[in-house]
Parts: sequence; C-alpha cells; structure tokens
Amino acid sequence: MESSDNSAAFSWRLPPYGWLKLNVCGIAIEDKAGCGGILRDLEGIARGLFYGAADSYVVEEAEMALEVFASINWKSSNSLVIEVGSSVVFSWCINKGLRPWSLQTTFSKIEYAKRKVGTIVFSLVNRNSNDMTFSLALAGVNRTQVFKIGGDFCFV
Repeated sequence: MESSDNSAAFSWRLPPYGWLKLNVCGIAIEDKAGCGGILRDLEGIARGLFYGAADSYVVEEAEMALEVFASINWKSSNSLVIEVGSSVVFSWCINKGLRPWSLQTTFSKIEYAKRKVGTIVFSLVNRNSNDMTFSLALAGVNRTQVFKIGGDFCFV
C-alpha cells in the first residue's frame, strides 16, 4: 500500500519579508457562528490572536483581524497579509460590488481600519492550512464577547 503525505500542500507558510500574516477562520454550527484568527511574524511566532461569536455571514473575521492588528500597534511592519478560508468572504473583501447591503456597516469599519493599518493584501487559502485558526473559531462559537490578545495586552 502506497502512502502519500499531503501535509505540505496545506501547511502554513511564512509571510513575505517585512510583512505580518493574519490567518482568520469562521465557522457555523447549527444556529451559532464563531470566528478566530492568529497574527504571526516573519519567523512564524504568534504575536496576537482573537476569537468570538460572529453573525451567520462570519464576515466579522476580517473586521476583528484588522482591529487586533491596529490595536497591537506593531512597530516593525505596516504591511499585512490576511488569509481567509472562505471564498465568499474573500470575494467580499476584495470586491466592493459583491458585498451584501446588510453588511455595509461592517465593511465601513473594515475600510476605516484598513486606512489606519497600512498595506493590506487579502489571500484565499485552503481551510485546512491552519488548524489553530479553526480551533479559535470553534472556541468563539459559544462566546458572548470577543477575546483578543496581542503584544503586552489582553482584553475581553
């Protein structure tokens, strides 16, 4: 029996030099939804994370991701790659014309946060590429408040 290892195809990859990478994930279980994310530096070291409940569209993952990045006030970089595992959320983030009207308030907050942060690139990745973000999103399903941690702070 032949065995093949496909783990490399779905493994997390370092961000480009001078950039940080924020992986985000959203999940829905029955009538609840959660999202989570982890910010990593050039060496892959976790510098911040968040998780919490989200609405059924789970687009808050991008909004919360930008809030975490901006609140950390990272000194060495103002360039960020946000990797999302949902093709729908990805298309909403890169194409304003595809955004549902019901989420315009959320996207206004995202656009505002993007202006404060600097250079941002959204990337679509396979959902299996980061188990940690899935675990954070799962933890967020049953939370009533968002949990964020990064740098020298932690707040709920």
